[in-house]
Amino acid sequence: MIPTRKRIQLLKECLDSFNKKTIRKSLVEILLKIDNDDLETLQFAESYKSSIDIKIVLSDRKNGYGSLHEHYDSLANISEAEYLMVFNDDIEMITEGWEQYFVPFRGKNHVLAVNNFKVKNGVTEPIFVNYNGNPSIPADFYHEFGTLSHHPMLDDWWVHVCENVGKQYEKWLNVDLLFKRPDGETTDLPIDETFAEGRQHINWSHHNSPELGEYINKLRDYIQKYPEKF
Repeated sequence: MIPTRKRIQLLKECLDSFNKKTIRKSLVEILLKIDNDDLETLQFAESYKSSIDIKIVLSDRKNGYGSLHEHYDSLANISEAEYLMVFNDDIEMITEGWEQYFVPFRGKNHVLAVNNFKVKNGVTEPIFVNYNGNPSIPADFYHEFGTLSHHPMLDDWWVHVCENVGKQYEKWLNVDLLFKRPDGETTDLPIDETFAEGRQHINWSHHNSPELGEYINKLRDYIQKYPEKF
């Protein structure tokens, strides 16, 4: 599931990596969320040649990063996959046959973490210690909760899971994601306009909101009831 806006070159590299590294392409679908006013990206997506099924969802722009959870929900609602994985348009998949790591978990309804790595100056290393920004969630889990998150930043959702529940439940997949953020924090790339503008709309106060606290409590109860899923 990939929300994207006016970053065609990054998106192309992302999609190219999926087509190159996915072996059993029939197991995978790519869901793109594109803003109604972003005709440039829409034209690119419609013309992009892929051997993996690509679905496009058009919707209002809303508030950029501050609406990520809404965009992911809109994609999850049309997905036909058993697992839902959040992804960025500025990441490349570098593991050959990554999709096959999911096969042993099919039908078991596990929530899976996906290990993220960055490559900088030719060195591959974890992005952050004890951090995961791309959880893979069973569709049944999504339907149980009715949403992927009440948190605008879905990667922070997983951080909250780690902090509030404990890492003993996490099932980590050996999938390496080459991370190319355009904000200069993990690479030497300059900040791009879309990234900078989008982050202005994040409601950072949501970190301490009653809604998020309620969601985390519900999630904690769920994990304690079904620890084998994590």
